[in-house]
Amino acid sequence: MARPARKLQGGKHTTYLFYISIKAAKASRDPATSREISKKCSEIWKAMSKEERRKHEEMAKHHKTKRPKERTSSPLRGVRKRQRGQQSKRVTFSRAKQPLPPFFLFMAQHRPQLQKSNPHWTVVETVKKLGKMWHKQPEEDKEMYKEQAARLRRKKQKRKA
Repeated sequence: MARPARKLQGGKHTTYLFYISIKAAKASRDPATSREISKKCSEIWKAMSKEERRKHEEMAKHHKTKRPKERTSSPLRGVRKRQRGQQSKRVTFSRAKQPLPPFFLFMAQHRPQLQKSNPHWTVVETVKKLGKMWHKQPEEDKEMYKEQAARLRRKKQKRKA
């Protein structure tokens, strides 16, 4: 006969503490059973002040909003992978591309030079350096790129009309 589910003391709000203590047990590689962790959790909960409990309740609410329990089932669930791939290829999105912002125009112009002079840099390092260069640019130089971006936006609007 199956054992009935036990409710943790402190109700649903101890679940976040339980979650944290399991994470801590795994991190310390302590071979603790779930029963031991649950006991520790309820002891900690009983010893807490009201303010600490409120803090943990807020953390639990935030945790639940980040990770919803209900998962939506895919309409293609159970369909063979090949069929899924064929169906997803048929879907086309007709969203028009936006014109580039000024910083991207700046990057397009300066990236090739930077990559030639530093071929060992990763993409991230290159972009970080370009960002620093952009911030060091005087406003007159930035205006040139802003005007170019505005021109591209106007062109795009004319095409739409």
